[in-house]
Formats: sequence, C-alpha cells, structure tokens
Amino acid sequence: MRLSAIMLLFKEQAFVEAGIRAIYPVVDSICCATQRDRNYGGDPIQPDQSIETLLQIPDPENKIRLVVQRDLRDVPGTESESRMRNAAMALDPKADYYLIVDSDEIWPADVLREAWAYVRETQWAGYRVSSNTYFRTWNYRIVEPGPGYRPFAFLRRGFLFHYLRQIDWKGPARWKEYLRKGRKPKTVYLPQHLRLHHGSCVGDDTRILTKLKNYGHADLIDPTWFDRIWKNFHPGIRNFHYYPTEGHLYESLVTVPTEELPGEVKDRSWPEGWIER
Repeated sequence: MRLSAIMLLFKEQAFVEAGIRAIYPVVDSICCATQRDRNYGGDPIQPDQSIETLLQIPDPENKIRLVVQRDLRDVPGTESESRMRNAAMALDPKADYYLIVDSDEIWPADVLREAWAYVRETQWAGYRVSSNTYFRTWNYRIVEPGPGYRPFAFLRRGFLFHYLRQIDWKGPARWKEYLRKGRKPKTVYLPQHLRLHHGSCVGDDTRILTKLKNYGHADLIDPTWFDRIWKNFHPGIRNFHYYPTEGHLYESLVTVPTEELPGEVKDRSWPEGWIER
C-alpha cells in the first residue's frame, strides 16, 4: 500500500526540515502546498524561507513534491486551508492513504512505522493520533485533561477536506466504504502509546504572534492571551489555553529533559532558546 504525506507550508521555516526528515523514511511521497505570499485569508504577507528550506532538504528517493497555488477557487473545500490540503493530495492521486502532517508536528519514525502498520492491518477510512504538545520550548510539555487532543492523521483515498482539518464524508468514497467494509466511513483512534510531538506553542514572540493572527480559529482566541499569558510565562503556569473559556485544556506543564526527547526533535537544529542544549 502507498502512503503519501501532505503538509502545508506557511511561515514555519524553523520546523520544515525536522518535520520532513522525520517522516521521510516511512512515506512514499511528501506533498507540500503553499500560497507563499498569501495567508489563509488570502491577504498579502511577507513570505519566510519555508520553500527555500524545503528545497534544500536532501531528497535521494525523489519523494518531495510541491505546489504553489494562490488561486484556489476551483479546488474543493470551503476555505483556503482545506483547499490547500486537497491540492496537496492531488499531487499523489494514487496513494492508498494520506498522512496529514502540520508543519510543526514531528513524528518519530518508529512511531510512524507502527501506526502505518496498524492502518494497513485495519484499513478504516480515517484515524486520529494522540499527541504530546509543547509550550515555549521543547522542554515544557503541556499536561492536558484526559487523553489529550487527537488530531486527524490518516485519511483513505477518495475523501476530501471540507473545513480546515475536517473531512467531507459524503460522495462516491462513502459508497465505496459500504462496499468495502459494509458500513459508513469509520474514524478510529490509534493506540494511545502512538504519539506525535506537536510544537504548537514552541517558539519566540514573533512565531507565536504570527500563529495567533493566522490560525484557522483566530476569531476564537482570547485577544488578551499573548500579553496576559505568553508574556508572563512561568513553569508553574496553570489553565492557560488561548480559548477564553477553555483554559483547562492546557492544565499545567511538566519538564522534559532534552535527552528524553525523540531523536527527530533533539537532534535537529532549532533557533536559540527553543530547546535546552
């Protein structure tokens, strides 16, 4: 079976190489999409070096593919982020499954291999994966209530994105699932010990302000969060999620020594202050 990774490139030059190198040994292709000098709202921006960084990554097996597309009106989806993911999937239409990777998500190769083996064995329409999320640096991991956030990670060929990272489960692929599995499309959770490492809130002021401004749910973010929480950070911080009424989703922090991080994180080069050396 063929596995294609899809990744959107937007103002994440510090993460691109780490994310690509982590998944490279496991996937059959890595399909990247970007609007380069536009944000997800279509507004002009000053691009960073994400594309240049991508093109400098060694690609001995010719796996990396890239589409730069500003006009997304003819691409399925309800907004730019879902349309860009659909444009990325179109770069490898013969993949059996797509691995959805945000550019700040790092998959340890051994975890991805085990997850992909689980997908090949069970072959449901979609899968979610547990994640370890980090704050300020890779040495502070967020403690979340319950099992934590589970992003959508594997999607069977034929389905498309509808809104952000949400799937449109209707259409011909739905009926193929009835023929193949005898039921409507099913999404399952990967075993909890399989976890990716999410650098969602790792970085400096500039990175976080860019993320808050251009986040798909930017309208839901507490406008006081950056000054009230981020700028007053301390390791004992509690209940600090950026949604105004959902602070408990980020309950507290635990310290993670650099040597306990996966090699895909600790062995990469990060900007000063993003990881303890």
